Parts: sequence; C-alpha cells; structure tokens
Amino acid sequence: MRKLFYSLLIISTLIGSAQGLRELYQEGLQAYEQKNYELFNKRMYTIDSMRPNFPAVVYNLASSYALIGEPEKSLEVLNKYILMDATQDFSEDKDFIALSDLPSFQEIQTKQKQLTTIIEPSQTSEFSILTSHPESISYSDKQKAFFIGGARDGKIWKIVDGKSPQVWAESPKKSWSVMGLAVSNDQKVLWACTSSMDVYENYDQNEEGFASVLKYELKNGELLETYALPGGHNFGDLITDNQGNVYISDGTSNKLYWISEEKGELEVFADVSDRIFNLQGLTFDESQNAIYLSDYIDGIYQVDINTRKYNKLAIEAEDVLIKGIDGLYYYDGSLIGLHNGTKPNRVVRYYLSADGLKITGKEIIGQGGKLGEPTQGVWKKDKFHFIMNSPWGAYDKDGNFSPEGDKIAIGIIE
Repeated sequence: MRKLFYSLLIISTLIGSAQGLRELYQEGLQAYEQKNYELFNKRMYTIDSMRPNFPAVVYNLASSYALIGEPEKSLEVLNKYILMDATQDFSEDKDFIALSDLPSFQEIQTKQKQLTTIIEPSQTSEFSILTSHPESISYSDKQKAFFIGGARDGKIWKIVDGKSPQVWAESPKKSWSVMGLAVSNDQKVLWACTSSMDVYENYDQNEEGFASVLKYELKNGELLETYALPGGHNFGDLITDNQGNVYISDGTSNKLYWISEEKGELEVFADVSDRIFNLQGLTFDESQNAIYLSDYIDGIYQVDINTRKYNKLAIEAEDVLIKGIDGLYYYDGSLIGLHNGTKPNRVVRYYLSADGLKITGKEIIGQGGKLGEPTQGVWKKDKFHFIMNSPWGAYDKDGNFSPEGDKIAIGIIE
C-alpha cells in the first residue's frame, strides 16, 4: 500500500485545526489497517466533504472506492487527484489492482504524463534579490519600472527597464512582509499590503496576525498613509480601480476589505467567510463592475460590486479543478491563475462564459520545470510578467532561510 500516511501533526495543519477532522482521519487509517474498507471510505468521504481537495484525503478516497468494489467512483476521484498532484506514482498501488486492466485507468495514466510535461515561459528575466524573498509585483507605465515586494525583509524594490534593482522603500512601522502591490491607474500612488508572517526577518509573535495597507507617493516614495489592523488578518493581495478605490483580500478572516476614494478608511466590503476557506488573489472583470476572488482551497468566486453579492463560478469544462491559485488576473474574457498549490505548479488560463459566471475551458500555459513557485504577476502592455520562484520552500522547520542561488526569475508570457 502506498497510502499518504501523513503524521497527525501535519494532518492537523493541512486539513484544519478542528479536532473532529483529526479524529476522523485517524479513524479512517485505523479502519484501513483493520481491512474495514467501508468505514475507511466513509471517513475519507466525510473529511473531503468538510474540507475539500486535500490531496492525501482525495487519494485515500479513490483507493477506498476501489477496495469496496466501486471502480467508476474510484476512477472519478483518481482523475480529480491527478489534477492536484500528477507526481504520485499510483500504478503500483495494490489497492488499485482491480482497476489496472480498465481502459479508463490507462487513460488516467496517459493524462498524468501530460500533466507533468514541462511548459516554460517564452522569456525570463533574472534579478539578484532572491534573499528579499520576492512575493509581489506591479508595474508603472509612466516610470517604466517594476516594483517588487519582499516577504522576508519587507522592502519594496524598483527595477527600471534595463537597470539593476534598487531599494525604493524600507519596511516602515506597522509594515511587515509585503504581500501585494498595485500602482494606481493615475500613476500617482503605489499601494502595498503587508502581513506579519513568520518568514519576516523582524517577526514579533506579539504582532501575529497584524496586517496593514500602505499608500506611497509614486514619484518620490513618500509614505502618505498607513492603515493597520491587529491580530486575525493576513492581507495577501490588492487591486485598484479607475475611481481610486482599493480592494484588499484577507486570507485569515476571509473578508474582502476596501479603502474607498471618498472616505479613505479601511473597511469590510464583503464578508465571504461562510463560503471561502482561504482567500487569495483578486482581479476586476473588464468593466470593473465585478471582482473575481480565488479561494486557495476550493474555487473562484465573483463579487458584484454594486450588490456585494457573490457566487462561485460553475465549471462547464472537463478536467478543471480550481485548487491552489495564488495570483489571479483577468484577460480578454478569461482568467489567468498562478497555481502554487498543485504538483507540478502551473499557470493556467481559464476561459469564461459570456456572463462571466462559468468556466468553459482551460489552457495550461506554464507547468513545472523552472517554474518553481509562482505567486503574483502584472501586465506590461500585452505581456504578462510573473514571479516564477518565490522561495517559500527555502525555510527549514526552524525558520532558517537557505535559498538556492540569489536570483528571482520573472517569467514572461505573450
């Protein structure tokens, strides 16, 4: 058996802190060891219903269906599994022996090979600022410069076309890991959102869950305003509209915040915590009448700006599993998602229906290879530039930071 036997400590971290989930998982593994496959199936099914798309649970659920003699359900779940992790070799797992001669099982193996085929960007640029742990990126057309935010040192870097990176802003008070950047449409302001992360080199446990939004004057780097909140927050990304309003995603409280041009105050715009597990990237539609939000766990949502109501996008396409999207970007009737919660990591273009509420197709435009961990991106004219190798994996269990090399790679897709 090649079950994904994670320790209970890891399971408690990844499937949630609720005692019930940990107990259900332990009961399921014990049932498997006792060859009580019906109970094993029930426990994995229950966990997947409560906390969807956790790879170990989905894999175990697929094998449990095979063991209780339901091959069609097993194949359906196994197909779902390879969309989130195509690197696991399940072909020799004896739990699937009853499926091994089925054509659909062979088809899944063929699809698995396609999902591990390397697809790299047409161009890349490299800059020696990896030790800053770049996480966020924006671009100013007026200044012809990229701005990159560091998660480890809290600095903001400026990279003028053709020149070396320069520190544009240090980490001021009430500022931590720079998780999102956005240049205002009028090119006058650079907005940044920061969160107190344990990767921040000046991390203080007393500031756990603190977050802030910073407003800088773009022409000279002067800090104009700081909007800060105490514990229970994780500002991960932000966007600005044509009217000067700023919207911020909070992946801990799972609320969409905003700072309106009219009031200039940090407020909750929409509370999506009843549906979303882990709020990440956000992007406007073409009209700026709606915002798309990525839930790192379970899908993409659209928020109507006028009504503040939100809906999960329906999927009307084969082999689409929305999991592990960090940055999210609208482009010509589609959404580009930067997946760093799949194996291998991917950049995927999702095509939308005319009403923008359905995903009707997909195209993988980046996958594996040098892709590393993609986080956020920005449009520069008709080219999409994105951070390819944010070094989250360079920290050991004690928090020591040992990245490979010193260069951040920016992928370019036309």
